[in-house]
Amino acid sequence: MSVVTTRAQRGWDLVIALGCAVAAVAIHVTGIDAVPANRAPDVVSVLLTVAAVVPLAVRRRAPLVALAACFPGFLGLIGARYSVGAVPIGVLVAFYTVVAWDTRRAARLAVALALVGYALALALRPIDLSVEGAVVQLALLVAGGVIGTGVRERRESHAAQAAESGRQLDLARERAAHAATEERLRISRELHDILGHAFSVMVVQAGVAEHLIDSSPADARQALAELRGTGRTSLAEMRRLLNVLREADGTASEREPAPALADLPALVARVEAAGLPVELRVSGTPAAVSAGLELAAYRVVQEALTNTIKHADARRARVLLTYAPGRLAIEVSDDGRARPAGGAPPAGHGLTGMRERVAMYGGEFTAGPTPAGYLVTATLVIEPLEAWTGTP
Repeated sequence: MSVVTTRAQRGWDLVIALGCAVAAVAIHVTGIDAVPANRAPDVVSVLLTVAAVVPLAVRRRAPLVALAACFPGFLGLIGARYSVGAVPIGVLVAFYTVVAWDTRRAARLAVALALVGYALALALRPIDLSVEGAVVQLALLVAGGVIGTGVRERRESHAAQAAESGRQLDLARERAAHAATEERLRISRELHDILGHAFSVMVVQAGVAEHLIDSSPADARQALAELRGTGRTSLAEMRRLLNVLREADGTASEREPAPALADLPALVARVEAAGLPVELRVSGTPAAVSAGLELAAYRVVQEALTNTIKHADARRARVLLTYAPGRLAIEVSDDGRARPAGGAPPAGHGLTGMRERVAMYGGEFTAGPTPAGYLVTATLVIEPLEAWTGTP
C-alpha cells in the first residue's frame, strides 16, 4: 500500500536514508564492529551495506516494500560472513514505519516478514552470532513495533475524532436548516391570518361601495379609497409572504389573532409574573406600520425575553422601542450571565427565527454578550405602501 506523502516528507526520507547509509558504511569500513571470524570489509560489503539501508528513501511511500528491500543486503552481509554493524537500522526503521503509517494488515505482514528475515539470519550464521546480539536485535524490533502501534492508534483516534466532529457539524447545520424552514412556515401561517382578515375587510368595503354607488357617490368613493388602502397593505404582506414561503403546508388549525405591538404590555406582565422584572419604554413618535411588521417586532421581543428567562439567570431586563423616520428599532437587554453559543436553547428556533423575521422587513439583527449582560437589537424598515405597489 502506498501512503500519501508530501514533497517535504519525501525529502526528509531521502535525507534519513542517505544519513543512515553514510553512518552504516563508516561503521562497517572502520571495523568498529569487526569480529575475528568475519571477512574484512571490501567493495561488495560496502555495496551490501548501502543496499540494506537505502530503501528507507521510500519508507513512507511504500513502507512494506522498503522493509522487504532492506533484507537482501542485510542477509547478504550475514551469508557472506561480513560484519553487519549498524545495518539492522534499515530493517528497524522500515519495520517501525510499516506499523506506524501503513494499514493493520500491512503491520501483520511486516511482523511475519521480520520474523522470517531474522530466522534466516540465525540459520545463515549459527556460530558467531552472539546471543547478546540476537537479544538486542529482537528487543529493538519489539520496541519499534510497540512505538509504531502507539503512533498509529493515536493517529486513528484523531482521525475518528475529526470525523465525528464533522458529523456533528453536519447535524447541527441540518438542524439549523430545519429550524429555519419551520420558522418560515410558522411566519407564513401567521401572515395568512393577517391577509385573510384584510381580504375579508376588502370584500365588505367593496360591497359597501357597490351598495352606495348610486345613492351616495361620495360615500362610495370613500369606501373605494379605503378598499384601495387595504389592498395596498394586503399586497405588501402578500409579497413578503411569497419571499418567506419555501414549502406548501396544507394544515389548518384554530389560532388566536396575531399579536401586535399593543400587546407588549401584556407580554411584559406575563414575563414579570414568571419572576423577571421588565422595563418597557417607547421613544419617538409611533408610526402606522403593517400588521406583519408589528407581528415581527412582537415576536422578536417575545423570543428575546423567553431566552432571558431560560438561559440568562438575569435579575432584570429592559425593552426599548424607538421610532424614527422609516425605522423601528428594538433593543432587549438583560443583566444576566452569557448564554451558550447561539444565544438560544439548542432545541428551539432562537436566533434563527428572529433573524428571519427581521430579514423579511429589510432590517438588521444582532445578538451577543455585553459587559453588563446580553443584548438583542433589531431594526425594521417601515416602508411606504407605495413602494410595494408602484402607484401613488
